[in-house]
Amino acid sequence: MLFNAKIENPMLIGAIEVMRADENPEKKEAVLEEILKATFLCPATVSEPPLEGEDGQPYLKDDCEVQQKMIKDKTGKPLLMAFTSQEEMDKWMSQRAIRDFVYGFGMTFLEYVDLMMQEMPSGERGPAQGFVIDPYGCNLVVDRDMVANIMLRLIARGLKKDQK
Repeated sequence: MLFNAKIENPMLIGAIEVMRADENPEKKEAVLEEILKATFLCPATVSEPPLEGEDGQPYLKDDCEVQQKMIKDKTGKPLLMAFTSQEEMDKWMSQRAIRDFVYGFGMTFLEYVDLMMQEMPSGERGPAQGFVIDPYGCNLVVDRDMVANIMLRLIARGLKKDQK
C-alpha cells in the first residue's frame, strides 16, 4: 500500500471504454488484464496525521491505524472504492458532506483482495463485497465472484508457468 502516490491509469480507462462500446469476450479480457496491472487510489482515514520526512515527503507512523472508506451499491452491499486517478477521487470527495481527513493510498488488485478476505476479530470476513472502480466515473463493480474468477486465472497462470 503506497501512501501519497501519484496514480494514473489511462490504459485501464481506455480498455473499459472499448469494452462498453463492444462487449465481446476479448474486450472483457483486456479490462481484466489492465485491472491486474493497475494501482488504484483507495480512500482512507488515518488515526494520526501524516508526518513530514527529511526528504519533505509525508509518511505515516508504523502504528498508525488506517480505515478504508466504502460506498454501498444499489442493493446495499458495501464496496471498497478504487479510483484510477486523483481527479476521480476528487469527484467523490466533492460529494461528501463530512469533511474528515481522507487520504488516498495506492493499492493493487491483490491488496484489495487481501482487504476483502481479512478475518475480523469475530472470525468473519471483512464486510467489503468487492470494489468499484471510479464510482463517479466509469462505475465498474468488481464483485466477489469476479474477484474469485480473476484469482483462479492467476492460479492457473502460475501452474502453467511451473509446468514449463
